[in-house]
Amino acid sequence: MLLLGGTVRGGKVYGKWPGLDSSHLYENRDLAITTDFRDVFAEILVKRMAIADLKSVFPGYALEERKRLGIFSA
Repeated sequence: MLLLGGTVRGGKVYGKWPGLDSSHLYENRDLAITTDFRDVFAEILVKRMAIADLKSVFPGYALEERKRLGIFSA
């Protein structure tokens, strides 16, 4: 996933980077999924769009503090 914008704290990989060794690839060919897309979208919704209740967007999902990526500077 790629994010662009003035408040995005860029210059690094957010989340876990397992590398490209074949032992870390999914089905020996693709990058393994290491970050739930909802963690990224939830942070965008909360930080940039001021949506406090994510239940209507992602039923059954809760953004836990430990899952916050810190991708925005403000």
